[in-house]
Amino acid sequence: PQIVFFACIVIIAMLIAMVVYFKRQSTLKKPQDGLQINSQESVKSSIILNYIDDGVILTDANNVIQLFNPGAGRITGWTPEEATGIDYRLVLQLQNERGQAYQETDSPFYKALTNFTSIRDNQAYLLTKSKTVISLDIDVTPLIDDNNTFQGFIGIFRDVSAKRKEEQQRADFISTASHEMRTPVAAIEGYLSLALNDNVSNIDNKARGFLLRAHENS
Repeated sequence: PQIVFFACIVIIAMLIAMVVYFKRQSTLKKPQDGLQINSQESVKSSIILNYIDDGVILTDANNVIQLFNPGAGRITGWTPEEATGIDYRLVLQLQNERGQAYQETDSPFYKALTNFTSIRDNQAYLLTKSKTVISLDIDVTPLIDDNNTFQGFIGIFRDVSAKRKEEQQRADFISTASHEMRTPVAAIEGYLSLALNDNVSNIDNKARGFLLRAHENS
């Protein structure tokens, strides 16, 4: 699943780049055929972004949202119209597992900008517009131009609440099963220790040998 998600991130980032590129190209004077091809490619990219389940966000250098796809709207509760044009931090209110808001240095956006590299956070929680909290996987990539100047962020995220719930249930089951398996073993060890205690019981050497062997392997 992580490989698939990473592949989706790469593809979506390419699609966003195509949309931005074609929008810029359409403002330039080009032959009519070229404009038609650019328009078609832009439409295709926009359709994909509009219908994928993952949330996609594009900001400028001032942290203002420039692109917010419907998938992002479904996850956060903010419509693209509401989110576009405002600071991304008003929309993506990230928290830790204790329900505490991320400090600036905890944010994957801050880490991506500081390190000039893509950052993945698969332990985040999101406070949605309706004040519900969901589990979130998010990848953030800083946009750096040829002059090494920061231009904005691309963020791709998905609701993984069901996945984390299943993982927690699996971990709880394993923990419970391990505890229940250890409990009778501990009881057996206790009885063996009592049997080997000369102050409690009297056994012959042959029986003591068997009990010692059992105690050592329990």
